[in-house]
Amino acid sequence: MRAAFAVLASLAAMPAAAASPVLWHAQVDNDVFHSDRWYTSGVRISRSAPLAADSPFAAFLRPVGTGEQRVDLGILHEVYTGDGRQSLLLPDRPNAARLLLTAARHDIGPDTLATWALEAGVAGPAALGEEAQDLIHRLAPAPETDWATQKDNRADLQLAAAWSQRLPLEAIPGALVVHGGGVAGTLVAFGHAGVEWRTGGPAQAASPLLRFAATPVLPGASRGFGFFAGASIRAVARNRLLERRDDDPLAQPGRERRVHRVAAGLSWSQPWGAITLGLAQDSREFTGQRAPHRFGSLSFSIAFD
Repeated sequence: MRAAFAVLASLAAMPAAAASPVLWHAQVDNDVFHSDRWYTSGVRISRSAPLAADSPFAAFLRPVGTGEQRVDLGILHEVYTGDGRQSLLLPDRPNAARLLLTAARHDIGPDTLATWALEAGVAGPAALGEEAQDLIHRLAPAPETDWATQKDNRADLQLAAAWSQRLPLEAIPGALVVHGGGVAGTLVAFGHAGVEWRTGGPAQAASPLLRFAATPVLPGASRGFGFFAGASIRAVARNRLLERRDDDPLAQPGRERRVHRVAAGLSWSQPWGAITLGLAQDSREFTGQRAPHRFGSLSFSIAFD
């Protein structure tokens, strides 16, 4: 764990070139279609700056054809809850929260967006999931959920990688982009692959919904609106966020080994930054889940020269 935080600190101290602006990114996911059910909310806030060419991290696994590199440093908070309408005869996921410090490097080219990310923190009461939910419910009332049987604090460390590549298909208007990558961590591990049609290139106001990694909402070369739609599949090897405590009387849910996602949305780019709004639906993530799950995602960047 100390080594992970040392890497985060070294990335924070890297010099940045002055040619590209510093960007502040924010991503907010919310279970807007339901009242706190399964994936309830996610918030990622990060500062993105150009990576100096002489940095020791610049040449590490850098894809050919990428010209710009950026480093994001930030924080990620996620909240998962059970479903108050689920039958007690069926398994349900327990309440869980994660709070992570994150560092990500992005390699950017006209046809490529590649990401490496290291995320380290805690899952459990110290992640303040119950407190965050209570704060939000003061503004938007919703049914209470049960945090009494939340798992104790656990170290949460993961490495994420994502590659997005435009296919050279000139006959198709817009861009056809394939995504691939994976997450390997102490609590969650999966690989993923997907395809997306979008009006711009892979890095132009991209959405994280089909990349499953930190994604910079970079302004596109052409200002105005853009659109995207796609689908992906995840092969899940580990999901310990589904684990219940030994003294929990409810049944332990088993993870689904394959989870599908469909997503669509639109983006808006301007000289000051970009905004992307997306909607996603996931297939069942655990045995006994009574329905697929839908949520919304809002991502934006603001440039600071």
